[in-house]
Amino acid sequence: KIIRKTLKEAMPDQAVEKALRARSFTKPVTLFSIGKAAWQMASAAERSLGNQIKQGIVLTKYGHSKGEIPRCEILEAGHPVPDANSVFGAQKMAGLARSLTQNDQVLFLISGGGSALFELPLVPLEELQDITRQLLACGAEITEINLIRKRLSGVKGGSFALRLRCFPLSCPMFLAIAWKALRLVRRRRILQPRSRPWKW
Repeated sequence: KIIRKTLKEAMPDQAVEKALRARSFTKPVTLFSIGKAAWQMASAAERSLGNQIKQGIVLTKYGHSKGEIPRCEILEAGHPVPDANSVFGAQKMAGLARSLTQNDQVLFLISGGGSALFELPLVPLEELQDITRQLLACGAEITEINLIRKRLSGVKGGSFALRLRCFPLSCPMFLAIAWKALRLVRRRRILQPRSRPWKW
């Protein structure tokens, strides 16, 4: 029973609902959800917050979405190798981020897989895909792959966070989903601005 309960609570939707119960949102919420569990996380957020979510974009792996989510656009892209839809999804999110004002609040949900699915490369996409395939083929760990991805990305290393720096940001990270998401943040890949942020 303990194991079953622990596994249930570790599921993305349960983890999101539990985290959101401890948070309050005083302004209309814009939702960004990326990763292989992005649809489950976004769906749970919508159940928890309802009409408080004004708009959102969900970016997940092909075949991982399970239908519509009210007021959210559902996108799918390549994993583990980013593809044109990874770039398209990141562009859509960047555009939405640029439209926000001080009257908005941001909820950013990240799960494992987000580092491939969410990408605006600073090199040609084909080059990034080739580098990714070589890293996967040589057995590089995800932390090593992401260390390189960060230097070739216009949204990692804090660059996307800079688009949100003026807005109240709620970004629960869920240990139950994957340690990768936590390491991604700790290593300054998405949320913590690096010393020399790229402009995009």
